[in-house]
Amino acid sequence: MLIKRFALLLLLAATGLSPAYSQNDDFCKAVMAIVNDAPNSFRNIKGAPLKGGSMWECGIKVPGTIASRFVYVTGICYEGAFFQTWDKKEVKGAYEKYKDILANCLAAKGYTMTAVDNFYPGLGDYKKLIFMLEEKDEPVVSKPKLKSTPKPKRPLPPAHFAMEVNYSKEVGKYTIGMFIFEH
Repeated sequence: MLIKRFALLLLLAATGLSPAYSQNDDFCKAVMAIVNDAPNSFRNIKGAPLKGGSMWECGIKVPGTIASRFVYVTGICYEGAFFQTWDKKEVKGAYEKYKDILANCLAAKGYTMTAVDNFYPGLGDYKKLIFMLEEKDEPVVSKPKLKSTPKPKRPLPPAHFAMEVNYSKEVGKYTIGMFIFEH
């Protein structure tokens, strides 16, 4: 009888924890689907154009985002908002949550995180997080020079990420957003 109760408690605990792991796994899969389409300028997941010209719908829903789109700035990038509030005190918990989720997801894919100062006054506690893959150094091979050959084109660097907290004076809200740049 005691073993049955223990087994039931263990089963309940395991099922209670699995949605959190599943959500993080779904988050990672969605983020990596966007990254994997970056070399195509997100062509396969970029949706219909939005009003304003240089914006498009996003064909992939990243769990936890409240809004997302693709924007052309100096290249195309994905923008996804995780959290929005009028109260600055509410930002801390959400910032730490998404920082941890992103860091865990991207570290498993070989990305390293760098924290830089937030440019917006009063948001110094919320560093801008940048996630990048380390570029691999190619070995130098010396060959005898027979005739001039054109240099091979360097591949574009891989997609990189940023997460930051912004404040909009127009709407009076703090927003935590993730950006995925094509290179």
